[in-house]
Amino acid sequence: MNYLKFCYWMDVHGLSKVRENFEEKGIQLTDEARIPCRVLRSSREAAYLASSAWYGLCKRRTSWYWESKKAGKLLVVSNISLDHLDIGNPIIITESNFKPDRLPSSEEIVQLVKSQEFQKRKPPVWENVEPIEKEFYQTWFERHRANEPFDFKKIFMNHSANHSNFLDPKFFINLDGLIVPYSIADSIHVCSACLEFFNILGSQWSIKYVVPCIGAVLFAHLPLNQYLKVET
Repeated sequence: MNYLKFCYWMDVHGLSKVRENFEEKGIQLTDEARIPCRVLRSSREAAYLASSAWYGLCKRRTSWYWESKKAGKLLVVSNISLDHLDIGNPIIITESNFKPDRLPSSEEIVQLVKSQEFQKRKPPVWENVEPIEKEFYQTWFERHRANEPFDFKKIFMNHSANHSNFLDPKFFINLDGLIVPYSIADSIHVCSACLEFFNILGSQWSIKYVVPCIGAVLFAHLPLNQYLKVET
């Protein structure tokens, strides 16, 4: 079965409506309080994110939530459409065979990080990386890039540049006049892809192509290095 998720942002009243709908169908609506991307597991039929999840395991990386218009809102992620409940337009995540024509050079990554929009929007804690985070990335990097030296500074630049490209796109495709930005690196070099999957970043683009970060590969069992299509 092809991967398909419907994501809806809402308040507590919307959540009550959704919960009642699932109860009528005999579907359990589970909550996720620590790791946002875990609701993207295909095996989780219906789940929701409480605000506390954005202050969980990835709290620095997901701090963008608290700086966004989504702050305080709840997110329901379902394997089936809930459009009949009139709870707003969904974010639809599906598989894709998209492959970018090119990715940025080292010099272009630096320019993405220097973007005024990125510098203005980045959370105050964004650059406060804890040693345990570096260890996590080193473990995964050495597992997949055994013959390359680990350089966290380079990896972190990619993290920043990737988010920047969804705020102020420099790497995108033009689809019938639409700007469609995409992740600018592979799974080893991006982080907090949930921000793009759930439109915390890049909500102004009706279509975008997003590579799962290592966390999403590990916790949501999403495919390594494969672009997913995100439509609003």
